[in-house]
Amino acid sequence: MEWDRLLEIAESVVAETIDQLPPPVQQRVSDVPVLLEKIPGQDDLDAGIEPDTLGFFDEDGNGLTQIRLWLENIHDYADGNPDVFADEVATTLLHEIGHVLGWDEDDLDERGLS
Repeated sequence: MEWDRLLEIAESVVAETIDQLPPPVQQRVSDVPVLLEKIPGQDDLDAGIEPDTLGFFDEDGNGLTQIRLWLENIHDYADGNPDVFADEVATTLLHEIGHVLGWDEDDLDERGLS
């Protein structure tokens, strides 16, 4: 699938997913940018991020946070199926939002977001 189409689907899914969050969670993540990128870059790989990572929650230690979703990796994970891609964008976003809320991997697994 072309990058423009992946981006279009992901932007729609991200907006819809955030709109469906409970208001207190929406408020908590309202200042957290969601970056939609193709794949992890060399700096990411040098920092230890695996090349097939779907998403990542960055916190810089100064209280600045961001969520990054790597759309080509999600597309590969979905085997090119647009419906599976959309579902996985939502699941990956919710997983990373869980990290914003302070949940660890066990908390996410209990909620079906691992």
